[in-house]
Parts: sequence; C-alpha cells; structure tokens
Amino acid sequence: MKIDWKLIVAIVALIASIFAGTFWRTPDIVFDKRAAEIPLSDPLRKTIEDALASAHSDSVSVLKNGKERHSSPHLPSTKLPDKLLYVDVRNVGHVPSARIKVRIVVPGEIADKDVADAGSAFGSISQLMESNSTGELSFECQNLANHPQARIKIALWYQQTKPGSPSVEIQDTLTGPAREVGSVEDARFYWLEWLEEYVAPVAALLGFVASFFLIGVLNHNLKKRSLSKFTAVYDPSNCAWAEGSREGKPVMQVFATASLASKGEKSIEIVQAYLKGTKPVSNLLPFLVAPAGTAVTETFHFFVEPVVVKVGESYRGRIILVDKHDLKYESDEVSLPYRGAASTPSHPTVL
Repeated sequence: MKIDWKLIVAIVALIASIFAGTFWRTPDIVFDKRAAEIPLSDPLRKTIEDALASAHSDSVSVLKNGKERHSSPHLPSTKLPDKLLYVDVRNVGHVPSARIKVRIVVPGEIADKDVADAGSAFGSISQLMESNSTGELSFECQNLANHPQARIKIALWYQQTKPGSPSVEIQDTLTGPAREVGSVEDARFYWLEWLEEYVAPVAALLGFVASFFLIGVLNHNLKKRSLSKFTAVYDPSNCAWAEGSREGKPVMQVFATASLASKGEKSIEIVQAYLKGTKPVSNLLPFLVAPAGTAVTETFHFFVEPVVVKVGESYRGRIILVDKHDLKYESDEVSLPYRGAASTPSHPTVL
C-alpha cells in the first residue's frame, strides 16, 4: 500500500488546529489560599480589646489615605480578629475568562477586608456582597485577562467563632470550577502541567506507537523490494491439493508447479512454503532460483494445517514461499482443485 504523506501531513495539521482551537485557546482560572494567625500576644490583644470596649464609639475614627473608608472595620463582640485569609486569583490560560464568580466563607465573623481587582483594563470586579456576621463574601469579575500582572487579591481579617476551615469557591461560567494551586506565581496552563507530569509515559507511548509504525513501513518496503526481484507464475493445470493426516489430525498436501525467476544479482534459495492463513507441518525440499532473470520451472509439494477448505472443493488463495533469509514471497491468487486423499508425510516437522 502506498503511503500518501501529503494526506498524513494534512490530517496532522487538522488535528493540531482542532487542539489549538478547542483545548489550547481557553482560559484557565487558578487560585491559592493561605490562612495565618494574626501575631498579637494575649496581653496586648486583651489590652486593645478592653480599650475599644470602654471607648465611646465617636472616639474611634477610621481613615484611609486621609479619607473616610466606604466600609469601616467591624469588631465582632469587641474582639480583635485572630485570623487572616489571603486568596489570590489569576488566569493562566491563553484567552480572557468569561464571568468569574467568587464566594468565600470563613468560620467566624469578618472584621475587615481588602479586595483588589486587576483594574478596568484587565478585569474589574462587580456585585461585591458581604455578610460580616455569617462570614461570607462574594463578587464577580468579567473577562479576567490572561496577563501575568492581572491578579485579584483578597484579604479577610476575621474572628474565628466556629470550627472548620475557610471555604473558597471560584467558578468560570465557561470552563467550570477554578483550580487550586500551591501558588499562582508558579502556576502554568493545565495542559503544560499535564505534559510535564506525564511527559515520560506519553513519550514512551508515542515512541512505542512510532516504533510499530516504522517497523510496518520498513517491512512493507522490504517486502515490496523483495517482490520486485522475484516472480512466480503458477501452472493451474499442475496445481492441486489433497487431504492427509498427521498424528490423527487432518492436514492439506499441496502440489504446485511454477515458473520462477529472480531479477536480483544473487540466487534465491527457497526453503519453505505454505498457504496464506496456514502453517507448514513438514520441511520443503529446498531449491534455488537463479539470478539475472533466468527462469526455472519447479514442481514441489508441502503439507500445511489446518485444512482451510471443505474436502472435495477447490482452494482459492495464495501460496507463500520463504527463502533462507526468512523473506516471504506471496503469489497472486491461485486455484488448487481437490485430488482426493494423500499419503501422510514421512518425516513431519513443525517449523
């Protein structure tokens, strides 16, 4: 079979374009989270909490850069926050995201927060909602850019009042849940991470497949070259088969007469013969096919098993000759009429 390399290249290019369009050009939202204890000694914490509890509410002012903050810190039951949760979000894919939905729940009451988006050019946040008493914070971000500097940074200070750990739920409405990673700084596109993790087995598998492909191509080319140097024309009037037996099992005895010629520079020594789809059960008396296009007529017979045709019917198939280098020469389809029972081979040998 002739291999059309142009067709193979076109198929590979099509597969690559489908991969690039479907799998490669997609967003990949990742996030990391880190919880920390707020480092205050117990005496200092108690002193500050007592001072805040006894102070008049008007005596406490909350400023940021000289301006009053839009949302003031909330001290749950005059207790200072004892936990700090950091969450960073990033798009490591190859296209901007769709709408990202973020929901964070901490096991306690939120005292203060700091949410910084990637900016209007890279993806600003909207619909910011919080419930200090239940410890919930949620917002959305549309079209988070796949830029290394496009980050969403969240910091939550809270007083833990319930057992458990913070819950972070982030989902892209297009691709599904975001991936939690060790650090968004080191995160890479998930296909690249997958290839890095499985590069050895994937390379081994591809090498295995490529080896089989190359072996098939080489065998095909070798067979094609061998056939081009050898011809066999069978005489239909002197070809037949007969039924026989070996160790109580039925076998086929094949009689064939053919005009054989080699186009190569060396003679070819034929050492075995069988029908396609069978195996030989006796040795063939070897014979030589002379080189340089000299034709020789040979009559030979051989035994094979299993019997691949009904007794009394003609066999239609191919005869395969094997030389001493184990190169095989397959004939065109030949017809072998049935000639009755045959004698069992005197020295049957399985090769």
